[in-house]
Amino acid sequence: MFAADNAARMDGLKDELALAAGKVTPGVDDTPYIQYALEALTRERGNNTTSQVPIPSPPSETYNERYQSRSPKFMAKGFAAPPMAPTRGERLPSHELLNSPLLHQCQLDTPELPQDRGFSYPQPMAAPLSQKPSSTDHWIPVDKNMLQTIDPRGRTYPPLTFKPRILRPFSMLMLMTLCALMMAALIFSAVYSRKNEGLTPYPGSIYSGQYFVFRILPQLLAGVVLIYAQNIMAASLRIIPFATLAEEDPEKRYLALFRSLYPTSFLLPQLSGPWQLKTFGIATWLANFTLPLLSATFTCIYVDGQGRWIWSATQGLIWVSVALYAILLVAACILMTFWFGHWTGLLWDARSVADLIPLLHRTNTMNSYRRKGLYERNCDYRAELRERWFDRLGYWQNGDMTGGVWHAIGTSAVPADGGAEPRSERRSNSLSVGSHMTASSALLDFEGGTYLPWCLRDVPLVSFILVTSGLLLALLIVSFLPQTKLESGFAPLLTARPDDAAFSAANFLYSFLPATLGMILFLLFQSLDQALRILQPWGDMTSLDGAVASRSILADYAACLSLHAPVRALRNGHWRIAVISLMSTLFIFIPILAGGLFMALTAPTQQVRMFPSMPVYGVLVAFLILYVGCASLLVPHRRQFYLPHGVTTIASLVSFCTARDLYEDPAFRSVRSRKDLAARLGVGRKDAREESIWFFGVLAGRDEKRISVRRMKRYTEKMAMTRSMTSMV
Repeated sequence: MFAADNAARMDGLKDELALAAGKVTPGVDDTPYIQYALEALTRERGNNTTSQVPIPSPPSETYNERYQSRSPKFMAKGFAAPPMAPTRGERLPSHELLNSPLLHQCQLDTPELPQDRGFSYPQPMAAPLSQKPSSTDHWIPVDKNMLQTIDPRGRTYPPLTFKPRILRPFSMLMLMTLCALMMAALIFSAVYSRKNEGLTPYPGSIYSGQYFVFRILPQLLAGVVLIYAQNIMAASLRIIPFATLAEEDPEKRYLALFRSLYPTSFLLPQLSGPWQLKTFGIATWLANFTLPLLSATFTCIYVDGQGRWIWSATQGLIWVSVALYAILLVAACILMTFWFGHWTGLLWDARSVADLIPLLHRTNTMNSYRRKGLYERNCDYRAELRERWFDRLGYWQNGDMTGGVWHAIGTSAVPADGGAEPRSERRSNSLSVGSHMTASSALLDFEGGTYLPWCLRDVPLVSFILVTSGLLLALLIVSFLPQTKLESGFAPLLTARPDDAAFSAANFLYSFLPATLGMILFLLFQSLDQALRILQPWGDMTSLDGAVASRSILADYAACLSLHAPVRALRNGHWRIAVISLMSTLFIFIPILAGGLFMALTAPTQQVRMFPSMPVYGVLVAFLILYVGCASLLVPHRRQFYLPHGVTTIASLVSFCTARDLYEDPAFRSVRSRKDLAARLGVGRKDAREESIWFFGVLAGRDEKRISVRRMKRYTEKMAMTRSMTSMV
């Protein structure tokens, strides 16, 4: 015991290099190692010509301040690569390489540097790494000229110019044609009415067909044009982030990943994207006023020479409406020119989560989205993902021109990480005890998040329902009380007699104001519908049993047109989406009917009063009741929609697709079209049970700290996978 104690003390006095030399494997010549160490210590910094194996050097500030005064042992562990090529032209056998004690010591004792310095040590591998990436790891973007050289006919690598049908020239020409027809009809009415002192004689009743033609039909046509323009604007906002990512100029790609994919609310003009899109957004917002204006455009005037009332056009209101449609027509022409032949970076329409995952199959940017800070409340996405500000979408190839060409979101600014996991996460990915015995076959300790769109939160949603319900109840009470019976009319309190330009202050006020209030209700409900469309696929994926692909990652309600979403929702069994989306479009009749409800007439007592059209009033009240009822449908079952953060940008969607088994799934490799993707996911097969099932959460035993979209596997497959991984651990 005394001798052993003395030996231990002597070991403590020995130099660290002497201790390392005493542990060298017998039979291995130390000369190459000593020569390699001398070369590493004596050569000049930045000179890589004295040795065949480059030595990774940290930034000068970090090296000079922290590591220059360290012992030679630290340099051998941290900066000198494992001695696998000790002399020029010489190489160790593989069995000596595995038995090298310095290699094992370097693998076990490599110190960790602060990540904020921008330097990380190479991971233990069978070959030394250098700080400069190899040509194979370096990504080169394939621009249009390079693509034309690689594939002149575009059969193997089609040009990335896909656009939805509603953004193609034929659709734009249809909108321009509708605007031109509205302008022509309004101009004809204004000119003919002025030359002939009116349009047609008034039949003497507000329950005739003429009342529908002059007081309901103009704003009905205006509603069709408005919804068409809104759909074009929504599709443009959804495609413009991808088109911006595909730009060759880095300045144009700035923050493209963080642009919203969906319109917030058409109550305000949409000012996102290039100036062409902003112009169309302003024109679409101005089109909201065409409907209230057209509701007061036609009125009745008394012609003294003829001694009768005649329908006439209000000159001022008509020419303002014509100007608004002219602005919309010019903006549509500018937008059509912008999208014509524009490089969007897409092979097909990226309408859902599944359409985005193929763009991540070979990405080299996934490490940035695996930070825990992205799931924290009030996270600043732009600050957390600042290295992703200039990412690019398009074709890529390796620096040595090998490996072919692939389509992905990536970057050439930093070495490709290939989706490698950070060291801290790899250490925590070991299986937990009894993880395969969880109650759920897929989810583990995931209870959703704290984020919910503002319009679907408790206080705003309940307050909105209470306010609209109160206003509806007050309208019904006032309409049917004997003292204020609406059918008896009411005093206009303004001048009702039309002037020479056929403008009546009373008719204008009681047409424009109700139509404007109806437009506000219509646009507010659109925001509720849009939020529900975005969150419904995620709500299905958070359930314990997951959801089939057609109801989850392939669900594209947020990208559907106004009347397309209800049909798609009924097909997938989402009845609430079907009802809400259908009614959000039909609620355009609220401002249409409200604008044509009242008209100034002379009562039998020879008093001028505002009288309502009772059939119009009955239909309007029915729509208002449906409005309150549909808003109430949004109150229950909202817990499933809570997420860690929003899903309205490309970056936020990618952060929920970080599981390696997701973006490396063979189903998302080399996808050619959306039909091809749906077929790979099992959609449309004879046996509905063959369709893949997906869930959103954490997987028992793997990636327990990472929330992601994942494929649901059979329970037996999970058990087998758990046992095999446990044996490896």
